[in-house]
Amino acid sequence: MRIVLTGGPHAGKTTLIEELGRRGERVVPEAAIGVIAKLQRELGAERTTEWRRAHADEFQEHIARAQLELEAQTSVRPMERVFFDRGLFDGLAYCRLAGVAPPRTVVAASGERRYDLVVLCELVLPFQERGASGRTSDLPRARAIEAALEAVWTELGYPVWRLPADRPPGARAELLLERVAAEARAKGLAGAD
Repeated sequence: MRIVLTGGPHAGKTTLIEELGRRGERVVPEAAIGVIAKLQRELGAERTTEWRRAHADEFQEHIARAQLELEAQTSVRPMERVFFDRGLFDGLAYCRLAGVAPPRTVVAASGERRYDLVVLCELVLPFQERGASGRTSDLPRARAIEAALEAVWTELGYPVWRLPADRPPGARAELLLERVAAEARAKGLAGAD
């Protein structure tokens, strides 16, 4: 079972992925973090932010290729589940918000059924900006990203389950695992236990 954790910046996705990993779940990190880190090594933090804004389409293409590579390296065997920190189609929402055409690689894959469950992690409040990490969003932007992500995944035919942010990471992980098990049982998929 392939489960995508999506959401705006400051939704606790990475914290949740780390908690799931500590519990022995198979997890795949966010591709964008690696792309941003590479750009920062090459350009420095300030120039990376400038480049990302000026080349939003190219930035999303880099992320899409990195995501596809991560997914290609992640086989899912029967009775196994994998949690992805973001999915390939998150890039469609970011491109929509930036007013740029989405990467061809993402558009080509948009007709494929790649994931079994999409979980939208709601924003964790109070919001804290994290410019030093390469993240550039403020709260209004984070809310816009959250709405665009939900719209894109829904338009692609994925039912989106919203994971509330009103509990600590461990309890949030428990709620998620309960939902994943229930979805797996209902669909007859692997990962029901």
